[in-house]
Amino acid sequence: MLEKLDYDKARSAFNELRASDYQNPAANFGLALVYSDDRSPYFNLIEAWQHCRILLQNIDKLSQDDLEIMGEYFVNTEQRSIPRPVKKKIEYAVNTVEAHLIKYIREENNLALTYEVLEKFPDFRYYKNVIHIRNQLEFRKYEKQNTVEAFQEFMEKFPDAAQIDKAIRTLNKLAFEKASETNTVESYNNFILAYPDAEEYNLAVKKRNAAAFNRARSIHTMQGYEEYIQHYPGSLEVAEAKAWQKQLLYDYAKKIKTLEAYDEFIRKYPEGQQYLDIFNLKSLDLGMKYLSSSSITSSNIQWARSFDLGGAVETTSTLEPLADNRFMLATTARKNDTSYTDIGLLCLDEEGKMIWNKTLGEHFNDQVYGSSVNQKNEVVLAGYSWGGSDPSAYEVWLFKQSPQGKNIWSQKLGKWTIHALATDLNNNILLGGYQVSDSLSRNYRIMVLNDAGRRLWNRTYTGAGEVMFLGAMPDQAILMVANNWVCKMDDKGYIRWEYLPLPDCIYHCGMVSDRGECYLGGVGENKLFVTKLSADGKKLWDKQYMLSDSLFSIPRMLAVESKTLLLASYRNGGNEMIWIQNLTGEILKKSRIEKGIISDALWDGMKNLWLLIEDGNTILIKNAGADF
Repeated sequence: MLEKLDYDKARSAFNELRASDYQNPAANFGLALVYSDDRSPYFNLIEAWQHCRILLQNIDKLSQDDLEIMGEYFVNTEQRSIPRPVKKKIEYAVNTVEAHLIKYIREENNLALTYEVLEKFPDFRYYKNVIHIRNQLEFRKYEKQNTVEAFQEFMEKFPDAAQIDKAIRTLNKLAFEKASETNTVESYNNFILAYPDAEEYNLAVKKRNAAAFNRARSIHTMQGYEEYIQHYPGSLEVAEAKAWQKQLLYDYAKKIKTLEAYDEFIRKYPEGQQYLDIFNLKSLDLGMKYLSSSSITSSNIQWARSFDLGGAVETTSTLEPLADNRFMLATTARKNDTSYTDIGLLCLDEEGKMIWNKTLGEHFNDQVYGSSVNQKNEVVLAGYSWGGSDPSAYEVWLFKQSPQGKNIWSQKLGKWTIHALATDLNNNILLGGYQVSDSLSRNYRIMVLNDAGRRLWNRTYTGAGEVMFLGAMPDQAILMVANNWVCKMDDKGYIRWEYLPLPDCIYHCGMVSDRGECYLGGVGENKLFVTKLSADGKKLWDKQYMLSDSLFSIPRMLAVESKTLLLASYRNGGNEMIWIQNLTGEILKKSRIEKGIISDALWDGMKNLWLLIEDGNTILIKNAGADF
């Protein structure tokens, strides 16, 4: 019947046989032929493959008679005789059905067909191919919907689909277009949070910043611009926002009339919120005037403040970070040519606004040299106090303040000169400098006190020189940097290792990394020396840099991410900020500051660089990031 293409009778005969033997391999093979022939009115490749699977499971049950009859069928229907066993011909016929089925699935673009095959034939040789076709057809369906929700559903249902990347890109684009249509800060923020890896992310940030600036512009207040600059410090519109803020500050200052009017108000109302507001307004006004008159060109400066303490001349300032994003500024101030100097303390917030201030000092001159914050968030300050008008009537003065400005203790430590102050993890206080001997030579001196101010040990060395830096190391040891001697000592002062500089190098400063690595900064004739030592005193690198001018000193070295920042002062005036790569010692960048003297700097926990400059008044600059 099959040879005559009588599919009706053939199908009936095979089904009749299967009624009594469902697994009969010959009958299932016959039905597979009926359903796989595209000339058959019963053409259905899925039905054909179902019968092929039953045949394969039972092929060994074919009798010799079955094989002979099937062999005759092949001989009578083959276009050319192929000399191979009957079972091989059967397997070839089955493979042909299988190949036609996968080709049919590829060409039909029928989603229901793919699901039917996947459900019925989990062991199908081309199962993964069918999944891929299914995913492709599903993706086309969701593409026609073209909504964020549709692509989200596709990715949830088919997380392993090859079209996932395209779905993500399309979804991101649609979400961005939706945010752009709304065009609000909130819509862009929602997009930025939801799609951080989108190609449109940077454009969304840019448009978000522009929308935020437009909102600040519509409000047009100092606070509005201040909030905008704080929230979007890297935006393109910050310069314009600062310009508007400056204009508003100027307009407000015009109401007060002059800087003298500021001082008059402060003298009359030295307490309360209005005093703080006026003081902070004045400090910002003076700081921005300093910027406009200086050579500083950094576009990342958030603000500059100048703390004119009642018209006093200020020198030897120091800055330390406190907890809760507060900072302690200490400065030496002289109100007029005939008065003595006092120490002014200011507690500032992260915007440089004064929270409280106080004045310390006795009847004659008092001077602050340096400060350090211990593990209890207390501020240790060191300087000098004079017991009379004679310039030689001075003593080292060490005192401790709470973060709220309360005196904890104070004591005098005799006549010597200090260059270094630090606190360690046990809140011990480290002081270093030199002692003048009877022969007028300067000899290294170190003093260590406990948290209560009691001396733990005190050592004056026979070697001539000055201790320039003391640093607490992670293992509780002490790094001492002297002008011509470097050593690591334990907490009792016993030397573990020492390092001698090059003959023409005089070290001025040092720094200790979190891993105990030591960085040393020195000066020579038109040269900058920078040395890096391991925690055990081994030299990792030693660099010399020729400079166009003669260095006077290096007041500070500062860790800034993977770089070291050196503050350099030149003999003929001017300062320079020099960034050095920690791994290689190569200079990355130099920034020259001609106006004033850089006295201190710090890198805060929010990745901002704070710079302290003395220029008659104390100038404090906050820069976003290290790119100054």
